[in-house]
Amino acid sequence: MAEETEKVGNVSQSRYEQIVAELRQVVEQQSQGSFTIGDRALEIEPLRPRGGIPDAEWTVKQTLMRLAGDIGLTLNTVKNARWTSSRWPKEHRQKDVSFTVHRVLGQIEDEEERFAAVRTPPPGKTRWSADDAK
Repeated sequence: MAEETEKVGNVSQSRYEQIVAELRQVVEQQSQGSFTIGDRALEIEPLRPRGGIPDAEWTVKQTLMRLAGDIGLTLNTVKNARWTSSRWPKEHRQKDVSFTVHRVLGQIEDEEERFAAVRTPPPGKTRWSADDAK
């Protein structure tokens, strides 16, 4: 009975836990959506060495600007999604880890270290948070 009298903000502990479960599903859906955007942007414009393809009809920036405009996002959002997807092959993406955490941990240069890090939350934690990843 004590659990029902405890509150988190304006809701009971049990309602809070329901909200967290629901929002974790939403975050998972958003992460999947962001990876899909990144994957498709990579399909349209794979990462290349600086300078791109000489005499290309479209620059990478022009292509990504067009894509961003056509789907109603900013160029920066599409570029970040593309880069993050490039750092996380599908088999190394963690369903219960947000896209934001994948983006932050994507900065780890060594692939093996990066792939191990995303599977291992910080000591004393059961899951990654964006703040912990930073």
